[in-house]
Amino acid sequence: MNAILGFLGRAIARYLDQPSPGYQPLATGSPGQLRRTLQACDVLLVEGKHRISVAIKYLTQSTWSHAALYLGSRLAGDPADPDPPVLLEADLLHGVCVVPLSRYANFHTRI
Repeated sequence: MNAILGFLGRAIARYLDQPSPGYQPLATGSPGQLRRTLQACDVLLVEGKHRISVAIKYLTQSTWSHAALYLGSRLAGDPADPDPPVLLEADLLHGVCVVPLSRYANFHTRI
């Protein structure tokens, strides 16, 4: 029974993690400007583009469906990396992970 529920849960998660049809991103700033403005421990709010984002925005009556914590560039492993992983976030399929800022380059964001 647990195996069936696990399979169904993963299938639903994969469906909800697909981009929402007709989503048009509204980037309100450039990625470079965002990188220069963020400070360690800032929370980056994101208007997501996935199906789950639509449900979250509806249920919370908010523009924002996702949040990520900016860890700061000092925590990046390789100083020569132009796009180091600097955001800590929780993802429906991957769990808690660290991702680069470029992941949200074309999204509507707010600090």
